[in-house]
Amino acid sequence: MSFNIIYILFFLLFSLQSNDQIFESANNYYSNGDYNRAINLYLQIVDSGYESHSLYYNLGNSHYKLNNIAESNYYFEMAKKLSPNDSDININLSFAQNMRVDKIEKLPISQIEVIRVKLISLFSVTSWKIIFLIFVWLACISLFLYIYFADPFKKKLFFNISILLILISSLIYWISYEKEMESNKLYGIIYPKEIEVWSEPNKLSELKFLLHEGTKVELINQAQDWTNIRLENGTTGWLYTDFIKSIK
Repeated sequence: MSFNIIYILFFLLFSLQSNDQIFESANNYYSNGDYNRAINLYLQIVDSGYESHSLYYNLGNSHYKLNNIAESNYYFEMAKKLSPNDSDININLSFAQNMRVDKIEKLPISQIEVIRVKLISLFSVTSWKIIFLIFVWLACISLFLYIYFADPFKKKLFFNISILLILISSLIYWISYEKEMESNKLYGIIYPKEIEVWSEPNKLSELKFLLHEGTKVELINQAQDWTNIRLENGTTGWLYTDFIKSIK
């Protein structure tokens, strides 16, 4: 048993060292303008099961240099999913999005929705849940102190603090719930140069519109070989699942 654990630890350590060396070699190829070789090495690391925002970011940059619209958008989106507030990732993603043929305007949102999006984007789902538990714990302590003290001033003080902490906890719970719902949404990138989007999951239905490589779509549901998608402007349709690469 102990031998197996040592073997596994040794294997993991060796893999990490190997990936670091490959990553460094890939970066050198990138710096020298050999983007195809850099991509092959970065993908070798991805195939090993390792992922990081910097790895996907470098893959996005490499594909961007080669004018690979779908791939650059896909890997920048993958990087953003792991590090949503990274300014370099967001800037380069916007550059990649400008390469796309489809210019889809987002649905207008209210100021309240803007605030909601900013709030849920501050931390990950796990971080919001931890913050929620901390405030619940503080509220419990405050309630205990309210019960413990006999002095009217202290009882009133800790009662008010308890109410405030409970309200804050409720707000944080709502934010964590919204963040989790947002995180559960599935998105993908269109890979072919041009595809047809239909009103139903068959080619006997109405042809609604065309989409082009690099466009990001929300994945609603599937029916056999078809996927129901939604665009940022709210338009929906069906296309072949093989035409989309999911942002996992």
